[in-house]
Amino acid sequence: MRTISYILTAVVAMTGAAVYMAHASGQAGRDATPMFGIKTPAGYRDWKLISVAHEAGNNNDLRAVLGNDVAIKAYREQKLPFPDGAIIARLAWSYVPSEENNKVFGRDQSFVAGPPINVQFTGQGLKEICVNGRLGVRSV
Repeated sequence: MRTISYILTAVVAMTGAAVYMAHASGQAGRDATPMFGIKTPAGYRDWKLISVAHEAGNNNDLRAVLGNDVAIKAYREQKLPFPDGAIIARLAWSYVPSEENNKVFGRDQSFVAGPPINVQFTGQGLKEICVNGRLGVRSV
């Protein structure tokens, strides 16, 4: 009877993990749904990395800046203003200590990305990510 309980517990735990991972993926395989009139550009999670940063102020977060192919080409060619079609995304996660790593180090010195905070998009000549001409911001 105990074996069945352990197996049932393992199945429930694995199912919960699979559901969580599917939810956390943010619907990467489907078309983006507009939020507050702002449509998330399809495939933005596969864009190239431009920069990373740690904001130590009130936000205390980790940030990554991504660019689509048009934006990356403009960066490389140092082309300003960016051409139509260039989109830049800023993703932010909370900045949290890694208890697992800190046990190894013996002190608090390791930090990792925690839960996502928000995603922001800005682009040149792209009406679908702007509302009334303003930058699109999505909180997650």
